[in-house]
Amino acid sequence: MAPYLLFFFISIAALSWGTYSDLKERLVSNWLTYGLVVIGLIGHGILAFLEKDPIIFVTSLAVTVATFVMAYGLYKAGVWAGGDVKLFTGLAALNPVNPNILTSLGLLNIPIFASITLPVFPASLFVFSLFAMLPYGAILAGARLLKNKVEKKKFKKQFTKRVLHSAEVSAAIVGLNAAVLMMGVSQWIVLPGLFILAFLPKKAKALISIMLMAFALWRGWEAALIQFAGLFGLFVWLYLLLKLYTLSKILMRKPIKISKLEEGMISAQTIVKRGKTVKIVKELAIKKLIKYFASNRVGKAMELIQPKGEVVISSHSAGGLTKKEIKELKALAAKKKIPDSLMVKESAPFVPAVLIAYIALNIVGDVIWFWFSII
Repeated sequence: MAPYLLFFFISIAALSWGTYSDLKERLVSNWLTYGLVVIGLIGHGILAFLEKDPIIFVTSLAVTVATFVMAYGLYKAGVWAGGDVKLFTGLAALNPVNPNILTSLGLLNIPIFASITLPVFPASLFVFSLFAMLPYGAILAGARLLKNKVEKKKFKKQFTKRVLHSAEVSAAIVGLNAAVLMMGVSQWIVLPGLFILAFLPKKAKALISIMLMAFALWRGWEAALIQFAGLFGLFVWLYLLLKLYTLSKILMRKPIKISKLEEGMISAQTIVKRGKTVKIVKELAIKKLIKYFASNRVGKAMELIQPKGEVVISSHSAGGLTKKEIKELKALAAKKKIPDSLMVKESAPFVPAVLIAYIALNIVGDVIWFWFSII
């Protein structure tokens, strides 16, 4: 128990320092990431020697290598920056298996929050980090929204409509649920009921929702109010989360003069060469992509995903601009083939999300794998 507790505290300390440096300088030091790899492998080597069980070291080494290969693949695909690769590799060396410290210390005793012996912790950490980025990115976008008068005005109008719609849907669900319970039929009937309701005129939907909610209150006002508050809060929260995360694509971008570009800045535009011409490719639109696939225009869809021509810079590269790419952009701007400014992303630091995910996994254990086993 003691060695894994030590690995846990080393990981927390490293992620805390990495969070600080990522927020302040958008940089995670090599000494920190390489240090995690060295400490993890040596630590598990010593533990394997003391326990006389070489599998302990072999597991740590295998998971470290596998995590590096996966992370490096994401880096080459432009999804991750180099620092993310090294950080995850270091954490894998220290934590091939979920430490699940709270359960180990007896602070939690929930079966589904237990850990398993399979070395899948880095995969769980990756999934949880992505989920952690969603609210984190939404918070950053919310801060930007408060300073943007144009987008704030649009958001207020849309938010008011969404609040009213959430109240209407919540009332309908609570009312339909009360009705099916009274009739003693399956609660799955609520779903087709909502489906039918969705096709009715606006005024009819609002009136029926009010009547259903009134019926639920008559059947049991306390339970109805609790259900309504829970559903309404959930719908509004999900809308805020997804809307702000979507707005981050607009709010967290700014034009930078090409002459002032710096290495590591992340382009929000994709530029390709097609023969002697240079073109700024329109951003991938999910709606248009679905439309092309639905109409069997696969060629057009693939062109959206992978534009034709030689890619000068890509908006999908999380690693940021290189010196070579900046030099080429300056040359193209000098020849008037592209504008003299480039839209760049103010991306959210990733290490804080990893820290949140690491702490969460030490609370809930390998719950994601227990879900799979139940399914």
